[in-house]
Amino acid sequence: MKSIITKLTIILALLVGVSITNPIPAEAATGRGYRTSYEPVTPSRNSVGFVAGSTYGFGIGYKHQFYNSPVALQVAGFPFITEDDVLLTGGVVLQFTLHRGNYGSTFISVGSSVMHEANRWVSQYDKTIVAVGPGIGIEWMAHKNFGVVLDIPAAAFFDTREGFKSVLPIPNLTLMYTW
Repeated sequence: MKSIITKLTIILALLVGVSITNPIPAEAATGRGYRTSYEPVTPSRNSVGFVAGSTYGFGIGYKHQFYNSPVALQVAGFPFITEDDVLLTGGVVLQFTLHRGNYGSTFISVGSSVMHEANRWVSQYDKTIVAVGPGIGIEWMAHKNFGVVLDIPAAAFFDTREGFKSVLPIPNLTLMYTW
């Protein structure tokens, strides 16, 4: 479990590092000071909100749409801790936009989530489930900056102790504020 948390931490650190750096705008890169019709400029976008799904994970999420690119990266997770039990969730998703319109977009995705359940007193009841798979989804901009995403993946579920369990189309849903 420590190696999974370490890998997710490294991915999050890389994501934050990439989102902080701002590449040179297309106008400046051409040296002409203006943009031609064949040089589309898509600004980077950031989103925060709530995430729930088989390959997206559960909890609070952050999504970054890269500058002048159809690619977006999303991370999510949350620890649920009680007196006796611990439930840790996390997920990483890569989205590729197929089409963007005025009120939303369509995309394909590939994601992975992990859910680790542990009893604080009896370690033999620890259980870790990993879900991995591709999906296709749609994002609706419900209001100026609020979006709802529905993604249907083909999620393959694995138990770390028992191996492969099943492939199920359990949907992913997000509600995010975008700027």
